[in-house]
Amino acid sequence: MKEDGKDYRYAIWIDKRQAMILRSGGQDDMQYTCIESDNSSRERFNGETTNKSFEIFGYTLNKQKQMQEKSNNRNTGFLKIVLAEINDPTAILILGSGDNRHGLQKAIENSKQINHVQIENKAYKKINQRELELIMEEHFNLHKS
Repeated sequence: MKEDGKDYRYAIWIDKRQAMILRSGGQDDMQYTCIESDNSSRERFNGETTNKSFEIFGYTLNKQKQMQEKSNNRNTGFLKIVLAEINDPTAILILGSGDNRHGLQKAIENSKQINHVQIENKAYKKINQRELELIMEEHFNLHKS
């Protein structure tokens, strides 16, 4: 599977709107990727005042359920895009807030290609690229000399 013999380690910070992926193949080899999600904050519509269900011809229409399903589908697509960026890992550190870090871990564990990888999952505040690099260097002992 490893075409060039390198051990790739990944540090990923993820929430529902963005994923920052940092890949390290050694001390001097770091690659950064940022992926924006289609998910947005909660959408409001004119006239949205009720959570009641309406029954028409035996079918229940509930705008909240439809919006939740739409959001879940967008989130699943976002996690698939992030998962496609992970190639030949030996270890993965997942940081972030919310359910997406658990969703990403579950997607990795269910993947046939990379389910054997050591994964560490930690809750972490919003960070930038440089902070992610420092966390990765400390976590994987990639000290530059």
